[in-house]
Amino acid sequence: MKEEQNTDTDRVSDFLLADHKVVPVAEGVHLVGGQGNSVLVETERGLILTDSGPGGKVTRAMVEQVRGLSDKPLLAIVYSHGHIGYNLGMNYWLEDAERRGDPPPQRIAQARLARRYRRYQETWGLQRHLNGIQFNSRMPEEPPAKWFTMPTVEFDERHVIDGGDRKVEVLAAPSETDDAMALWLPDCRVLYAGPAFIKSIPNIGTPLRTLRDPVRWADTMERLMTLDAEVLIPEFGRPVEGAEDVRRTLQLTVDALRYLRRETVRRMNRGMTEWEILHDMEYPEAIFGHPFMRPSYGMPEYIVRDIWRSENGWWDRNPTHLHPAAPEAVNAALREAVADPDHLLRCAQAHRDNKRPQLALHVLDLLAPENPGDSYARDARAMKAELLEELAESSTSFVSAQIYRSEAARLARQP
Repeated sequence: MKEEQNTDTDRVSDFLLADHKVVPVAEGVHLVGGQGNSVLVETERGLILTDSGPGGKVTRAMVEQVRGLSDKPLLAIVYSHGHIGYNLGMNYWLEDAERRGDPPPQRIAQARLARRYRRYQETWGLQRHLNGIQFNSRMPEEPPAKWFTMPTVEFDERHVIDGGDRKVEVLAAPSETDDAMALWLPDCRVLYAGPAFIKSIPNIGTPLRTLRDPVRWADTMERLMTLDAEVLIPEFGRPVEGAEDVRRTLQLTVDALRYLRRETVRRMNRGMTEWEILHDMEYPEAIFGHPFMRPSYGMPEYIVRDIWRSENGWWDRNPTHLHPAAPEAVNAALREAVADPDHLLRCAQAHRDNKRPQLALHVLDLLAPENPGDSYARDARAMKAELLEELAESSTSFVSAQIYRSEAARLARQP
């Protein structure tokens, strides 16, 4: 992730793409395209903005657009949540305030955000590796210090910004992260739900991330429903307008998450394994066929796996994996055990020809494709990389597609 680049990639589905221009939502309320939707609120005393943007040309454009709209000082920047990328451009706004002779804006965040930032700094090598896989991109060896600009105002459940002519409420809205917030404007009944609402199935269970609690997320959406908003601003994309449509939209997320929790637990209580549950689950069209539930980023299967992880240990129920041998020893043993590797390659190719790429991958793994010194492993590696590229092209989920591509590229680099 370079500072001068937008962290969105060309492959991201339409719902992720922010319009990098000012879009009016209500009187004195605008969307400014940043990492996603940054909400700009005009008040008598000054401006309030959610998220500073990803830095580089995107945040520079945000500053120019806001200054083309209003000359008032920026009172506060509210962090929507603690994922990196959303507030990498904080220094641009601080520099703008200094040039103008304004006081620096308050930096407002839920109290757990600073802890998340410190954890990211502590585990940067891991974060760099995971983000490189998930976004199929390179990140710096060490993050610039300005990427982790700490808040100056922290709150637990609710913080009110007094703009003089209007009050802006910042509400804790734990969902994708435990430090997420929602912005509520009671005078015009506009709600920005932060990362709690995107026009896709909730981003829970992402393969390379820590647990995200679907029950907590559903509880948050039910609390937001009690506000009776007239306009609902998603993290990305255009707002939902009309009280009834807003209510139905929030209820849809609640229904989906409650259903997945209930049905996954029911199967766990029957003693089913994770894989068995994944292939036994049903996803009612009435819920999961809705356009706002499409698996563009997250997937229902991801959520099922996170629910499984939340109630089970790390063991997958295969005793072979309870105390595994070293990877190199396993690879060598598998290759030694395969009497006819050509037959395995032919079987994998047959599954591939018959449009069963996942089965082909399982067969190829018997040839220990990670073993760099074996000609059959090299052939298996080449076919596996090709299959991963094919799966990336057919995947509805951006995350799955990027992981497939990242792993295909890694396999292709091996000798």
